[in-house]
Amino acid sequence: MTTSKLVVLTTGGTIASSQAESGRHRSGALQGESLLSEVQLPDGLTPHIDVRSVLQKPSNAITLDDLLLLRKHCLALAESPEVVGIVITHGTDTLEETAYFLDITLPGDIPVVITGSQRAPHEPGTDAFRNIADAIQLAASPQARGLGTLVLFNQTLFAARQVRKVNTFQLEGFAAPETGPLGYIDGTRVHLAAKPIRARPISAPLADTLPRVDILPAYLGAAPDMIDAAIERGSQGLIIEALGRGHVPPTWPKHVAKAVANGTPIVIVSSCHRGPIEAVYEFDGSLCDLVAAGAIPLQDLSARKARLALSVLLASPTAGPLEASLKTLTSASAA
Repeated sequence: MTTSKLVVLTTGGTIASSQAESGRHRSGALQGESLLSEVQLPDGLTPHIDVRSVLQKPSNAITLDDLLLLRKHCLALAESPEVVGIVITHGTDTLEETAYFLDITLPGDIPVVITGSQRAPHEPGTDAFRNIADAIQLAASPQARGLGTLVLFNQTLFAARQVRKVNTFQLEGFAAPETGPLGYIDGTRVHLAAKPIRARPISAPLADTLPRVDILPAYLGAAPDMIDAAIERGSQGLIIEALGRGHVPPTWPKHVAKAVANGTPIVIVSSCHRGPIEAVYEFDGSLCDLVAAGAIPLQDLSARKARLALSVLLASPTAGPLEASLKTLTSASAA
């Protein structure tokens, strides 16, 4: 008889911190087995819990290679008929990026739930063990199947595409400013109020490394030679985090046109948490100018996630025309 199994992959972060002699937190110091030994799981949970320490880092140190490693682990686990779900513990600073990368590169049949904590395990009122228990409960739930990568934080469920870290220290550290959460978990009850509409993920093998894609923020008086400098230093694609509806300083479009003409794709997103970019203005530096220069406008996605989407497509040998593939990969919302 095959025993069902739920696998917890730990990567470090605040949720795996110990206390240093200075009184500060040493992120990623605890191994997975030590961390999980403190978690009180609900009665009646049937899958066997298998814990594996994949990384032990603060999440500011997570690399593109680490993302590929996590994907490799998840793909291997998804092939095992006894694995019913995957939980990943992660530092909060880059949690949303790892979640989104896995969402667009994993099939999504087996639940993958990512969680972290705002307070270290040794702090009074820590949320570490509650979040882990809830994430395990969610990953073991049939309701989580087919939804792609989910984020569980503070008893709240989020789709990877929409979730953002919105607070530096309070327990309600994550939100989905554009669409709101998908639901919540209350003890053993999983309440799903909405389901994410997911575009088809990239299932083909990716290159051994992900191409470098940089993010350039637009702001009052920003110098356009940042574009040239990034490309000279090795960027293979650029995300411009534009103002409002998709605008940049008036001196930027000619530098964008030069970069695109030389083969560097440039994608435009908004720095605003809510609302799409749209070519509703006509002035120097408007989105109209940028599109005419060859930039690709991308709706309803943060710069950090757009960066990963572009890098994944550049690393995918089977991807079609870039603009169409990018819009197909990222055209999703909650419903």
